[in-house]
Amino acid sequence: MKKFYFLASALLAVTTLKAQTTVDFEDLTLPSAESYYNGSDEAGEFTSGGVTFGNAYNTEWSSWSGFSYSNITDNTTTGFGNQYSAIPGVGANSSENYAVYTNGDTLYLPGTHADLISVQLSNTTYVYFSMKDGDQFAKQFGSPNGADGSPDGTEGEDFFFVRIYGHDGSDALVDSVDFYLADYRFADNTEDYIVDAWTNVDLSTLTGVSYLTFDFHSSDVGDWGINTPLYFAMDDFIYKNTTGVAQEEVTTFAMYPNPTQQTLNIKGDTGSYAICNVNGEIVIDFEVNELTSIDVSGLGIGIYLVKNISEPTSAPKKLIIQ
Repeated sequence: MKKFYFLASALLAVTTLKAQTTVDFEDLTLPSAESYYNGSDEAGEFTSGGVTFGNAYNTEWSSWSGFSYSNITDNTTTGFGNQYSAIPGVGANSSENYAVYTNGDTLYLPGTHADLISVQLSNTTYVYFSMKDGDQFAKQFGSPNGADGSPDGTEGEDFFFVRIYGHDGSDALVDSVDFYLADYRFADNTEDYIVDAWTNVDLSTLTGVSYLTFDFHSSDVGDWGINTPLYFAMDDFIYKNTTGVAQEEVTTFAMYPNPTQQTLNIKGDTGSYAICNVNGEIVIDFEVNELTSIDVSGLGIGIYLVKNISEPTSAPKKLIIQ
C-alpha cells in the first residue's frame, strides 16, 4: 500500500509541543516503497528527532543488530526473509516509516538528561508468525511442546517480553519497563494474546535518562538461549529534553580496534574508565594513562559501552566484541 504525504510531513522530523518531542521517523529517507535501512553503509547509527539509534553491521555475514528503519507493508509473508516488516503493516497512526530493533544496541537521548513519556511498540511480522504458528527453531505459543515436538515443561504458559532499561549520564540504572509482546499465561485462554497492533507503552518512570538499552525474555528457551526471534517494531517515541545544549556530552577518548576479539586500546584523558554491559553493569574497570591496552578476551560476544567515568560529560562509546 503506497501512501502520500503533505509536504510538511516530509520536511519535519519531529512534532514539538512544550519541549515535548515525538520521534516518528518520517524525517528519514528510503530509496523506494517497500524498502529498509539496516546499516550496511557501516555508519554505526542513525538519528531521528534528535535521538541516536545504534546499529552494528557485520559485512562478513551481511547481518545487523540494533536498530534499522523500514517502510515495508508486507505483513503476511512468514520467516526471516521478512524481518524488516511490522505486523500492523504500516507505521503508527498510519504513517509510513517505523523502526525495527533486534538484539544488541543502544538508543541515545540528546544531551545528558531527558524525561521519557511513551512509545508505540508492536511485533514484527517474522516474530508474530513464529509465535503464532511455530517454525523450525521456535515453538508455537500455547503448545506444551517445543519446536522439536517434545514437551518443554511450559504447559503452554508462554510469554515473550522486552525490558527497556533507562540509564542516566553516570551509567546508573534509573528504572526499567517491561512490555509483553505475547502472553499465554491467563487462566482464561481466550485472554491469551500476541500483539498485532501498535500499542502505547508508558515510559514516564524513566526520568533523567541519557540512554536506553534493551533485552528480551521468553518462555521458549533452548541450549543456546531464547528460541523466539528477538525483534520488536517501534514508532512515535516521545520524550522531553531537560538539559541544554551546553550540557551535551563530549568525547574525551578514542578506542581501537572496534570490533575486537582480544585487545582494546584506549587513548585519552587520564582517569578511571569502565566497560559496561547493555544492562549498565560494569564488567571491567581500569585506569587510563594516555594509552592503555585492555584484555577483553573474557567478555562474551555482543555490544558493550566504554565510558570515562572520571569525566561526567564524557559520552560513552559503543564496543563490539566478536
